[in-house]
Amino acid sequence: MIREALRIREKRGKYRNAAFLVEGPHLMDMAISSPYTGIKRVFFTEAFRGREEGRQLLGRVAQKGDAGSSGRGEREVFLLEIPEPLLSRIAGTETPQGIVAIVSYPVTALGDIAFRDVPFLVVCDGIQDPGNLGTIIRVADAAGADGVVILPGSCDVFMPKTVRATAGSLFSLPIAYSSPDALADYFEVSGIMLAVADVRAEVPVYAFDFARPVAVAFGNEAHGPGRELRERAKGLVKIPIIGKAESLNVAMSATVCLYEAVRQRWFSGGRGAED
Repeated sequence: MIREALRIREKRGKYRNAAFLVEGPHLMDMAISSPYTGIKRVFFTEAFRGREEGRQLLGRVAQKGDAGSSGRGEREVFLLEIPEPLLSRIAGTETPQGIVAIVSYPVTALGDIAFRDVPFLVVCDGIQDPGNLGTIIRVADAAGADGVVILPGSCDVFMPKTVRATAGSLFSLPIAYSSPDALADYFEVSGIMLAVADVRAEVPVYAFDFARPVAVAFGNEAHGPGRELRERAKGLVKIPIIGKAESLNVAMSATVCLYEAVRQRWFSGGRGAED
């Protein structure tokens, strides 16, 4: 079991969403409450179990522990207390918080994304920095997006650095994967406008209509959105740079764009703070 956790931490490409690590009580609490996750195995220390909040969290984990039952009617080891040095080997941080879990997350097909009212999606095209990708997922969640679509070239959503950067928002909305062409075809059939943030665009983000069904795409940190996505986009938007700064970080750009969409939808009578 320990070897399994170490393999998952060291060889992410093999496991992807089927098995990844979640560390710390906050992310564990979010994973337990999420309709998207399955808790496969939980490692914790004696010190963590000795704290009141630790015992409460472990109790909640145990209630979701049906995922640890085998098909043969046998009970697999679901909760496992281990020494702190061993937990430190599994954890991806310098100061582990006493609990690490192996978690699974089913990837949603594009056609299965449930839209709450006027469709609102976020697309990540070749985002390579885990912190940026995790932050964009966090902002998408905060802005009320219906889901996030990951295009080829993006880093692994389920690597520890990305999971931590989401601050738990990974567990609040569906993640889908697609190619640029398949995504654009889906949007055309679904009546969703694809808007791509691009510094080469002429239309400022404040002049674009985000109150309609829309998907907002953000591209690679160095090269911006890919050619395929730009060519299939129905709108290219930019954030005006008034001062001397050359550009904005892609995660900052996503925050500006997505909250402009929130502002427009709020004042147009769409999704707002009370939704």
